[in-house]
Amino acid sequence: MSASLLWPDAAGPGSALTDAAATGWWYCRVLGCDGEPGRFVSVQSHRYPDGTIVELDDTDAAAQIGNDAACTVGIGSDGAAVTLLVTPLVARRSPPLWFAELRESAAAPPAVNLIAFTGAGVPAGGLLDENALTNVSVTSEDQLGALRWYPATGEVDQIYVQPQWRRRSIAGALLIGAGALCVARGWPRLWGDGQRTALGEQLRNASTWRHRAADLTHIAPPMTPGERDGAI
Repeated sequence: MSASLLWPDAAGPGSALTDAAATGWWYCRVLGCDGEPGRFVSVQSHRYPDGTIVELDDTDAAAQIGNDAACTVGIGSDGAAVTLLVTPLVARRSPPLWFAELRESAAAPPAVNLIAFTGAGVPAGGLLDENALTNVSVTSEDQLGALRWYPATGEVDQIYVQPQWRRRSIAGALLIGAGALCVARGWPRLWGDGQRTALGEQLRNASTWRHRAADLTHIAPPMTPGERDGAI
């Protein structure tokens, strides 16, 4: 995995999401009055075992999730994800984020890219596909960061954050957002192999996600040309 960050401590020291007891991630499919899913919430707490998916109505969901929601996927009437809102508790150092999802269906293996943006007239939590993105006045230089993974297996291929946006919770927001999308769609959960940058290894070892990445096998070079090894 060529990554600048791997399973970062997204919320920062002292927050609810970094409580040593709150190491598991569970998911809530929140049902509307018609019994159909209206949103899918990624939660970090020890209420349920790691990876558990529960279905609750609005009232019970609010009581059980409390303040531990990390990311909410809005579900449209056709069952597709239409919004992706990472909570300020996770992305507290970042500006309001919206995302574009670009699929590489012809790649071998097929891959998905989740790209973080801010501003440009798109509200926080927006989730645009490739066609919708063409109607927004942004270029590749406007992206804050991006995550690429293989949806068939959940393996993360690359994580990159623009140098001027590093240490602003962008990578954490991408990982948590992509992770929520995967589970909401029934895809495999995200995981990382043993290749990462030096700083990625430090963050992996310090995070509650370290069990989701293999032990280090290879130090990858920095993804930004000219940076010293391990820089972010």
